[in-house]
Amino acid sequence: MSFLLVISFFTLFFGTNPFLFITLMVGFWFYFQLSHLSYFVSNLNFLYFCDELSFFMVYMTVFVLFTSFMYSLYLQPGLKINMVYILMLVFCVGVFTTSNLFSFIFIYECSLLPILYIIIKWGSYPERSMSAVMLLVYTSVFTFPFIAVMFTIYSLLGSFLFMAPFTAQSFNVGPLMSIIIFFTFSVKLPIYGLHFWLPMAHVEAPTFGSMILAGILLKLGGVGLIRCTDYMDVVFLKDTLFGYLMVFLVYSTLVCAFQSDFKRLVAYSSVSHMMAVPLLYLSNTIISLKSLLMIMLFHGLSSPVLFMIVGVLYSMFSTRQLIMIRGIMLLSPLLSFLMIVAFFFTMSAPPFPSFVAEVYFMISCFYISPMLLYSFLFFTFLSLVYNLNWLTSMIFSSSTSSTLTFNLTFSSFMPLVLSFFFCIPLSLLFYMM
Repeated sequence: MSFLLVISFFTLFFGTNPFLFITLMVGFWFYFQLSHLSYFVSNLNFLYFCDELSFFMVYMTVFVLFTSFMYSLYLQPGLKINMVYILMLVFCVGVFTTSNLFSFIFIYECSLLPILYIIIKWGSYPERSMSAVMLLVYTSVFTFPFIAVMFTIYSLLGSFLFMAPFTAQSFNVGPLMSIIIFFTFSVKLPIYGLHFWLPMAHVEAPTFGSMILAGILLKLGGVGLIRCTDYMDVVFLKDTLFGYLMVFLVYSTLVCAFQSDFKRLVAYSSVSHMMAVPLLYLSNTIISLKSLLMIMLFHGLSSPVLFMIVGVLYSMFSTRQLIMIRGIMLLSPLLSFLMIVAFFFTMSAPPFPSFVAEVYFMISCFYISPMLLYSFLFFTFLSLVYNLNWLTSMIFSSSTSSTLTFNLTFSSFMPLVLSFFFCIPLSLLFYMM
């Protein structure tokens, strides 16, 4: 973390060259890799986590920030955009690696500041301030009760360290505080019912802001649930919320099938996919936690690619309506190929490693309840329906005469190619880990 702060301030005050920022970010990634493979950070293991969760989440963070930064080059990056990305990198890496509950919730809330600035500064519509307010309200309403829970935990344990509960026998803070902790982090996933800020924020945010929001910020809630597992009564939460989560896992996918705006469709698909996270969390088995980690990782890799496709198509057609985007196969066969690959990656088809996550999810569903297996089948079928809808309507439908006049610019297409170049091969390396 100290290395990250040093290179961040160096980039902030001594250079506005975007490639300098990219070089330093890649350098940080190799430094983080080295810190996991060596023992020179062993004396700091009480401050930072170097576990499997932090490893993959930091990898996902670097990938998403790299691709979104490349997409934002059309803004002619300077001090402001560099500062936004540096703060996002520092805050997200801090959330994923800290082992202190107080530091975790402090950095967790600070991570909102860069995305709020992106929405207000570079948002597309006058209503962007309302989406920023909605994001603040939803987060603040559940954060204030959590502060009381946090200091209650400190009064009982005498420490904010996450490993403190392991010294006690089956420690938890009771049903009420368990619900407060659960909903504090579920609003960032988000679960259906606490999701209303997300489609609004995605619609108002620029493309690179939506990539960061879907690729990184939605994972902070899942990481918070995992870190606070020892504080919560998971059995009580399972008995209380299992039916709600099972029903809205299917319903949120059904909502996606009725969307005509491509960006709103991708935003609601994020809600649908992240509804699997609390179900796997409440299962509380080793295989469900593995599936939870893989779903968060591969959603963080696939959703930014989809939002980048939305941005590329909007730059070509000046609309996000599915009925207006036609004949891409004739316009750009390469773009059509990338969209088909993104479709299979999103659908977790083999040989993509996200297929393993879906298999683990199905096994975990059967372990929780046989009824959940039926919900999983409906969830899979409806996901296939709405993904096939946007794929066939945009690529394989007949084009109009005006469609053939659109041009695909290099500046908008190059980041998409880079994202596939880094996303697909590196995700396949998951089989080797």
